[in-house]
Amino acid sequence: MNHYQKISMLILALASMIFLGILAGSPMLDLISGPTALTGDTQLSQAENTYISYEVFHPVTAYTEEYYSGDPDRARQTAYVVYDRERQIFVKIVTASHNTSELNRLLQKANESDEMNESSLEPVTITGTLMSVTDSDETEDILKAVSGSEFEGTEEMNRQALAQSQWYVLENASVQGIPRWEIRVCIVVMGWNLLFFLIALLQLLKKGASQDYINGNHGTSLGHFLKAQLSWLTPWCHKGSARRTQSAFLTLAGLIAAAFVLGTATGRSISETLTALVPLFLGIGEFYCYLLLVGSGAAFNPYRILNIYGKTLEGLYPLEPERETVIQELLEADDSWNVHEQGKENFCHAILGSRYWIVLRRLEGAPITFIDSSRLGKISSKTESGQIRTGKVRYNYVVHSILLYYQGDEEKKQPTIQFGWDSETAAGCFLNLARKRLGGRAQSIMR
Repeated sequence: MNHYQKISMLILALASMIFLGILAGSPMLDLISGPTALTGDTQLSQAENTYISYEVFHPVTAYTEEYYSGDPDRARQTAYVVYDRERQIFVKIVTASHNTSELNRLLQKANESDEMNESSLEPVTITGTLMSVTDSDETEDILKAVSGSEFEGTEEMNRQALAQSQWYVLENASVQGIPRWEIRVCIVVMGWNLLFFLIALLQLLKKGASQDYINGNHGTSLGHFLKAQLSWLTPWCHKGSARRTQSAFLTLAGLIAAAFVLGTATGRSISETLTALVPLFLGIGEFYCYLLLVGSGAAFNPYRILNIYGKTLEGLYPLEPERETVIQELLEADDSWNVHEQGKENFCHAILGSRYWIVLRRLEGAPITFIDSSRLGKISSKTESGQIRTGKVRYNYVVHSILLYYQGDEEKKQPTIQFGWDSETAAGCFLNLARKRLGGRAQSIMR
């Protein structure tokens, strides 16, 4: 990642952690610290708004709390009215409808006997934030269920429930009204952001190690040659990096917008969408952003590309005196002997010296094509076109190839050296410069 990408990642990670902290800060702390076991001498009024674990022995009735949006016959949550014999109070318990088997077991036991021996029963532990019922409609639903024919308790218990003025509700696997899995998603996404923040900060503080190779060749012809390429390579890298950065953040914004669209389509409220879907989509988007920005840093780092070129040239000419002679000749070729072509993801840059020619390309494949024009026996060109299939998408391509044969290889089917240009103009410019460099030999070589 370049300097601006690192700063962008720092700001994004910090802003995301602050947003998630505001969104689920208090419930997150409650979940991390764990529920408080409700002891026998603690009244429910003392435990109000506290994340607790509560043992249920005696449910007396059940009813559907909520249906799935768009499916009125499918229950999403089930409510139970349970009797707390120790505190002589009734409590409403809410749990997911797919997780009711144990509570139904206790309710069946209550149906079998009016006087339950709680010491012989295995209780069901409910964990959640105990909250006071303040909505009159919710209270009315509870009283309606209690007065119904499915009430499993004594007449005395029924009268006590109907006379109860203060009700408490405990939603299982929920902290302050937010499901635990949503809070865990927030914690995971905050962890990702903390990791991204630290990585971006360390990279921002780290000195440019990618420039060490060029600085190590300071004063040599190779060092001068590599630095000379920065004039065209740096702008291309900046454009490519900016394009990747824009794509990354547009994708992130699109995923967050998709979270709200999905929330609306599934009948969720804004608050439910913010806690359930936005953190999940935000985490996915940020992970994609990070991968794209890291890939951008590798693909569009001019010094990294030049390091590859330098090491490739060292491999081609291991002896420094010979390498310096060759590179010096290329440095003597002014801009009129250069051919440059670039696209969004690729480029091709050729320099034609009096004897040695070089073609610089992207890192894929062979990054450097080196040509000794004194050994050329034949030069030709051809245009190739076709289709490349990527998944279900077909892409048309046209390549204007330059075919170079060294002396003795003229009759071979495969050229000694071959490379291509995307545009016919660049290919023609290269051939014109090659003709000028070859001088009188061009007539016999370029047939």
